[in-house]
Amino acid sequence: MIIELIKDEGRCQFGRMHSDLFDCDIDVAIENTDVDYAEKCAEYFINMPHELKERLSEYTLRYCEDFRQFFDCINPEVPEGVSKNEIFKYISPRIIIIQAPESSDKIAFSVEFGCAWEPEHGMEWTINDGRALYVGDFVGMSPWYNEPFYKKTGMNYVFHEHCID
Repeated sequence: MIIELIKDEGRCQFGRMHSDLFDCDIDVAIENTDVDYAEKCAEYFINMPHELKERLSEYTLRYCEDFRQFFDCINPEVPEGVSKNEIFKYISPRIIIIQAPESSDKIAFSVEFGCAWEPEHGMEWTINDGRALYVGDFVGMSPWYNEPFYKKTGMNYVFHEHCID
C-alpha cells in the first residue's frame, strides 16, 4: 500500500500511497514508527468509515464557510451553496503524517491538505481511534494530545462552529 519507501538519516521514512476517495497519490511521512503501523494507518485512511467521512465533510465545510468572507466576490474560490457532499472537490491531500503511536492498538494520524479557500496555510485533519479531533489550518497537530487540548484549540472546526448556522 505504501510504496517507494525511503529512509532518511534519522528515524523517519517517506513514501507514497494512493487515495481513491481523492483520486490522487499522497506522500507519506512515517515518524519514529514501523512500516506495519504506518500501513494500518494508510489502510484506515483509504477505507475510512462512512460516518467519519460524513463528519469530516461537515467540519471541512465549516472551515470553508468561515473563510467565505475573504473570497473573491466575482470568482469565489468555492461556489456559494456548496454542500458537504461536494466540499471534497475543493481539497487535495498532500501528505499523511504518521507518528510513533502512544497506543499501538489505536490508529492515529494527521493529513495535510491543499484547499481552494486557504492556499497559504492549507488544511489539516487529525484522527485518532476513529474520531476526528482537529480540522483547521495546517499546524502540524499531533494525533496524540489529550482531547481537552483539541477542544481549547481556537480554530478547530471539530469543536467550534464559528460562523456556520
